[in-house]
Amino acid sequence: MLDHAARLAAPASLKFHGATTGDKAGASRALNREAPKAPSIYALERYTGVLYQYLDYPALKRKEAARKRIFIVSGLFGLIAGGTKIPRYKMPMNPWLARHWRPVNSARLAQASGRRKVLCLLPQAYAKAINAEGALCVDFRIEGGRKAAGHAGKAIKGKFVRFLIENNVCDPMDFDQFQEDGFQFDGANFVQQ
Repeated sequence: MLDHAARLAAPASLKFHGATTGDKAGASRALNREAPKAPSIYALERYTGVLYQYLDYPALKRKEAARKRIFIVSGLFGLIAGGTKIPRYKMPMNPWLARHWRPVNSARLAQASGRRKVLCLLPQAYAKAINAEGALCVDFRIEGGRKAAGHAGKAIKGKFVRFLIENNVCDPMDFDQFQEDGFQFDGANFVQQ
């Protein structure tokens, strides 16, 4: 993967790295080259996007459960447990990575889940990197269910994952106990009225 990224010339390199300039793509390549030797921390600590801010791993009471139960699809590492130690890197999911990781991630998911039901909250770009057939896919919708929550959905997903971990919720029948920001579970999705 790193070799593939290093061989790309502009503009393919820009697209692969999700960068708008050659300098940004170059910075991503440099960061990724250093990744194998860089210090590592738990993935749940490493990621800092909106979902992770609202999950608030540092403040969780059940950190060990989070590290074991939460799985993340990474552009560089594929499907990993939240407790996997990873270095700092920059490689957003793209179509090439999704195709590359799909068989590996699907096998990892099957092995990790065993017979347990899997809850999938992945955005579309990342969902293409795994075969989550049979998983329970839940979306957060606004305007009475007519529209996906979009960027705001990341915050509510973080709150939802936090609720699942802190309350040891494993059964979708208990999803209706989560009522934040006006979202209510309708048996398939969370809808904000």
